[in-house]
Amino acid sequence: MIEAAAQGFAPHQWAAMAAIAAASGLMHGFIGIGFPLLATPLFGLLFGWRAAVALLVLPTLLVTVGTLWAYRGQADLRAVLRKHWPLVALMPVGLVAGVHALHVLRADVLMLLMAGVLVVYLVLDRLGQTDLPALRAHPTLLAVPFGLVAGFTEGALNVAGPILLIYFLLLDLPVVAIIATLNWLFFFGKSVQSLLMAQRGAIDAGVLQATLPIAAIGVVGYFAGLRLRQRADPARYRGWLKATLALMAVGLVLRVAVGGGQA
Repeated sequence: MIEAAAQGFAPHQWAAMAAIAAASGLMHGFIGIGFPLLATPLFGLLFGWRAAVALLVLPTLLVTVGTLWAYRGQADLRAVLRKHWPLVALMPVGLVAGVHALHVLRADVLMLLMAGVLVVYLVLDRLGQTDLPALRAHPTLLAVPFGLVAGFTEGALNVAGPILLIYFLLLDLPVVAIIATLNWLFFFGKSVQSLLMAQRGAIDAGVLQATLPIAAIGVVGYFAGLRLRQRADPARYRGWLKATLALMAVGLVLRVAVGGGQA
C-alpha cells in the first residue's frame, strides 16, 4: 500500500520495481508511449492499484519530459492547440472525475471498461471500419468526448495514452506528430494529476523518496529504447502502436483474472 512507502520497501520489492521501470522505459523509448501502460498494472500486482498510481505519477512525468526533449520541434504545438484544444480543456474535467472514481469504485471495473474500449477499436480497425473521413473532417468536435474520457482514464487508471492514441489514429496523423502531441498531452495531464493526488494526500514524503530511483531507471530505459527504435523499420511503426493497444487490453483482463484489480 501507499503507506508502505514511508516505511521502506523490501529488497525484493526494490528489485521488482527496478526491473519494471527499466522494461517500461525501454518500451516507451521504442514505441513513443507505454511507460504507464506497462508499469501501472505490474506495480498494481505488488502494491495495489491506488498505490501503483501514486508511485508512478512522477516517474511517468519525467519519462514524458525525456520524450518531449527527444521529439522537440517535431510537432507544431500551436497547430495542435488550434485543432485539438478540447483535449487540453476537457482532460482536467475528466481527471477530477477519474481521481474521484479511483477512490470510490473497484479498480477491476475500471480496468474492464478500458479493455472493452480498446478491444472494440481494434476489432473495428481489423474489419476496416475505422477509416472515417467524416470524423477526420471535424477533429475539434471529435476531441470533446475523447478529452473527457482520456482525462477520466488518466485519473482513474494512470493511462490516458490508449484513448488519445485511438483519437489520433482515427485522424490518421503522421506517426511523429502523434508521438510528439501525445507526450505534450501526457505532460499536461500528469502535471494536473500530480496536484490532484497531492491534495488528497496520496503523494507523501515516502512516495516521493521511492519515485526518484524508479524515475531514474525509467529514464535510462527510455533512452535505450529510443536508440533501438532508430534502428527499426519506420514503416512498421503504426502496427506497433496498435500492438501496444492490444497488449494493454490483454494485460488489463489478466490483471482482473488473477485478482490484481483490487484497490
